[in-house]
Amino acid sequence: MPESKYRAKVDSVAPQSARMSFEQFESCFLGVSLENKNFTPEKLKALAEWISRRFKYCVVLVGDSIHRITLETTKSVKPEISLIEGLKMGSSFIEENENIFHDFPGKTQFTFETCSQIQESEDYKQFYQYLRDFFESDPNFRSSVESFGRKYHSRKTTNLDDILLKERIRRSCEYFLEEFAIFACLQKRGLSVMVYPGTFSTLTEIVNGEYPYLFKEIKELIVVSLHFKTR
Repeated sequence: MPESKYRAKVDSVAPQSARMSFEQFESCFLGVSLENKNFTPEKLKALAEWISRRFKYCVVLVGDSIHRITLETTKSVKPEISLIEGLKMGSSFIEENENIFHDFPGKTQFTFETCSQIQESEDYKQFYQYLRDFFESDPNFRSSVESFGRKYHSRKTTNLDDILLKERIRRSCEYFLEEFAIFACLQKRGLSVMVYPGTFSTLTEIVNGEYPYLFKEIKELIVVSLHFKTR
């Protein structure tokens, strides 16, 4: 397979103490955000190359069901069809890109999993409920998640009125809490290293120990943030 025109490089590792040790793990999961410029075929190839040099197993986690919230908040898709659209887009993503991950036989075994599959589990429901309760009861955590959502929407759109912005931030908070519960499910299964071409401010705070009352399955995650360079 020809080399990608991009090369994936480590941007940061959280917690910092895992910077020199995360490659000792045999497995990881790669988070995929739909309709995101960091997941074009060329960039996916670079991500797969990077992972194949370090891990034996990798779950490619496709954010299908959670993408419904992005569709609702940024494209005004109605709630009754946003989930259907998100699931369709997730299936299409896998169909169109799975060949990229099959070009590394003997190096890394890549498998695909969707957020919608994980959200059916009892573990997910328990983790999500705990996160919701913690979000309501801990003002520092709530402020961090809301700030993360505010930054996201300030990058996407400008000149939103306060009411609409507050609603979008509220929905984004739901997105992040669902996402964190999904990550915890994977960590519980032994997938302790998360790889993502981007950063998660609140998640970084969690794994750095800023919220000691959260459950260990999210606190013990190792988050490897990557960026791309052209060759």
